[in-house]
Amino acid sequence: MAVRIDVEAFGESIPTEVGEEAARLLSAGSVGDLESVGGGVQAVVHDREAALQPWIGIVDGIFIGDCECGTANGDLCAHAVATALTAFDAGIAFSGAATPPGAVEVEPDHARYLEAAQRLAPRQLTNLVAGYAERDRLFATLLLAEAGMLHAADQSGLDDVRAAIREASNATTGSRWQISDVEAAGNSLAAEVEILTARPATPAMLDLVEEAILVWDELSGHLRDAYHITRTEPEEITEPLVGAHRDLCERLDLDPDEIADRVDRLVERCHHDTIDVDVYADLLGEHVPAISRFPRR
Repeated sequence: MAVRIDVEAFGESIPTEVGEEAARLLSAGSVGDLESVGGGVQAVVHDREAALQPWIGIVDGIFIGDCECGTANGDLCAHAVATALTAFDAGIAFSGAATPPGAVEVEPDHARYLEAAQRLAPRQLTNLVAGYAERDRLFATLLLAEAGMLHAADQSGLDDVRAAIREASNATTGSRWQISDVEAAGNSLAAEVEILTARPATPAMLDLVEEAILVWDELSGHLRDAYHITRTEPEEITEPLVGAHRDLCERLDLDPDEIADRVDRLVERCHHDTIDVDVYADLLGEHVPAISRFPRR
């Protein structure tokens, strides 16, 4: 349950020196995008040469902080306070029973990798990350996005998807194509869309994903016809493509009417049951019946 915050009382409870440091961070615009986590809020905060990710939430009736700056025992550091004040201004809701990130159980493999990363010197870790980014385009995109180094105005990521769509649309031209060509084209579409959608969302990106879905719908018919020799199920490509489309609709904060219109057009043009309208149910709400006029095949 969300709780009402007395912002004035919160400010009065903060030690003077912590409040002054938090004010410095706020005036410098050091607090990044807010993210709701575990009933609390976290953000990346740039403090001089350091980048930290403080979390703050209400645990047992009091505000608790969790920050990499080294503040112990759940005390509130300036980074957590600056994050909280930014969240108050943004109207972010706080749960009355939050769970700090450090208290969440993680999978054994994840815990092992965290331990390994923590054992590395900063230079070792950064060189390892940069080297991997050079070899893996998806990881490179995720890295740049997390660092805030990708911008919606940068459309360079669209070209690779356009090329994949062109190649996929030509996969069955001529007389020498094989089912493996269809599978390769589908996997290429899914991979390029995954890389593209790791970037900041734009309407142009959504239009391209719709093109990819339509091209794949046409190709998927060949896989269904040759089901006895295929190594790839159509759903293995369909699900990530449609999932990317649904997520972009949400990230772009589209009006339900526009989402309904877009899904309507896709359903009408897809002839191999590619679009599952249930994927969009939480975004459409009462608009779902309008889409159901198209019979499921």
